This record gives sequence, structure tokens and C-alpha cells, in this order.
Amino acid sequence: MNVPVMYYVGLISNLVFLFLAIYGYFYILRKTKEKYLFLIFFAAAWLFSGLSYILLISGASANEWYITLIRIINYVFFLATMLSLIFELSRLRKAV
Repeated sequence: MNVPVMYYVGLISNLVFLFLAIYGYFYILRKTKEKYLFLIFFAAAWLFSGLSYILLISGASANEWYITLIRIINYVFFLATMLSLIFELSRLRKAV
């Protein structure tokens, strides 16, 4: 089985961003005692993106329906991240 190197690069970068999002969530929670939902959405997006790479590395075809579904879910979580971040920034702006 010949797996493209880019699949491994994508998986490693997704895992790095996943762990950074999780670390950032708990770091901010510890420092400010506030829970930011956009970091949870961000971590979920990277998790689903990494899952698609794991499936591709394990031999699934990139044209399979479940790979497409996982990537659509991934994009929905990135959209939720942006919307919740915009909402949070507008909420913080009103508090100032």
C-alpha cells in the first residue's frame, strides 16, 4: 500500500492543532475561569479533519461517501468556530 506523504503531513498538522486547541481551552479556563465555546468547536473541527486523514491512511478511497461526510462535518465545525468567535468578540466588546 503506497500512502502519499501528504496524508501523514496532514494528519500530524491536524493533531498538532487539535492539541493546541485543547491546551488553549484549558489554559484560558485555568487563567480566567471562562469557558469559550469556539475553542471546543475548533478542536472538534481538527478532530474530524484528522479522522479523515486516518481513514485515508488506512486505505479508504478519497471518493468514499463517508470521507465526504466527515469533511462536511469538519467544515460545519469550522463555520461554528467562526460564528461563535464573532459572537464572543461582540459580547466582549459590549462589556467594555
